[in-house]
Amino acid sequence: MNNFKKIVLLFLLLFVFEQILGFALEPVTYQHYLELELKQKHVEDMQPDMVFIGNSRVMTSFIPSVFSERLGEVDCAFNAGTGSQGIEGAYWYLKDILKQYDVKYVVFGLDYQTFLQEERVLKRDLVVLERIKSVPVKAGFILDVFEPSEYVYFLKSYQYRDQIWNCGENIRKKLSKEYRQGIYEDGETVYENLGFAREREVFGNRAGVYLSRPWTEEELDRERLAYLDRIIELCREEEVTLYAVSTPLTISTVCETPGYEECNRFFHQYLGERGIPYDNLNLMEDRGMLLPDETMNSMEHVGGDGAELVSAYYCDILQSRMRKEQGKSRLYDSVAEMKANLPDLSYCDFHTEKLDEAGNRELTAKAFHREGVEVEYQFEKEAGGVTEVLQDYGTGETCPLPAEKICLPMTLRARCRVKGEETEKMFEIVIEEGTWE
Repeated sequence: MNNFKKIVLLFLLLFVFEQILGFALEPVTYQHYLELELKQKHVEDMQPDMVFIGNSRVMTSFIPSVFSERLGEVDCAFNAGTGSQGIEGAYWYLKDILKQYDVKYVVFGLDYQTFLQEERVLKRDLVVLERIKSVPVKAGFILDVFEPSEYVYFLKSYQYRDQIWNCGENIRKKLSKEYRQGIYEDGETVYENLGFAREREVFGNRAGVYLSRPWTEEELDRERLAYLDRIIELCREEEVTLYAVSTPLTISTVCETPGYEECNRFFHQYLGERGIPYDNLNLMEDRGMLLPDETMNSMEHVGGDGAELVSAYYCDILQSRMRKEQGKSRLYDSVAEMKANLPDLSYCDFHTEKLDEAGNRELTAKAFHREGVEVEYQFEKEAGGVTEVLQDYGTGETCPLPAEKICLPMTLRARCRVKGEETEKMFEIVIEEGTWE
């Protein structure tokens, strides 16, 4: 009996030690703030009736308060997006959410890489696992997705072992009055409202050409695609209306990534056959004017005030769908149609190449413009607050950069414009020690 008590005491001590160590090691997460807000909604007797689920593109694109304010059918919405959330995690997380709340509408974020074959990303599933409250759902997720060799990561002391040097800062934040009250401390990405996090910075003059992994139907992972069918079936069983949406990427990614047109067509057909509305916000009308690449935060996240625009735009689309209104959806039917309606000059980019062992280099510019439109370029160097024009406006796409003009740090810049017009596109790169190594 004494041995039994000792064993129980040992396990109790280990459990307490794990809780203390986990508290110290685990960084502050958005989950804490979302749970506080949802608890407050419960106190106010407000029942969430719309949820957004998907990866960080969903988390940074859709502001729940915009939808609850603009959609007459929605009183309370929240954003359940998490970083790099996979389709498997989305299914199990949604299953847990539908057990907790009487949700009427689910918006699932679908992107062109969702079903492509890829290596396992353990961290993204651990984030979702932590958010799931139902023990049966959590157990189902573990048995379905995790390997036994990964179970050790359920211990926060192990999962966050690389945070040992940040313990003091983690504890300080978690013991602060602001943390207990749900007030977020500023960072590059700022948590704001019921799961929505804003990317504050934008590309600006760093907006260039961004390509992504080519999409082909042969590369689809059919097992992962089956999870989409499970999400559809889950929503039907729970009598929930499901909408699928793709959030904005940069225009250059949509236009120049091989297979993006085919991906858009595949999603429309696959979801249409199953009766699920699909909206690709990359094809929003007047995209080139409303959400140019300069206003994006990265290749796949809107920045600045872009989330307000995207949320309001998608609200109008959802409102029409909910009311079963007929007419145009405010989205182009294809990438080709979107490209045909872009401005004469949509984006520019440039790169440098080494010419010889003496250190001379060459700058090469690239611009996306309508067929038949003549574009001209200007190349500049800025160092020490002084801007030098390396090559004035002309139709030449290349410019020499002699070794004697190279100084570090410096900014290299390409400007382009439609010939005869003043409106410019610009792309610049900061060159520092090690940039070209």
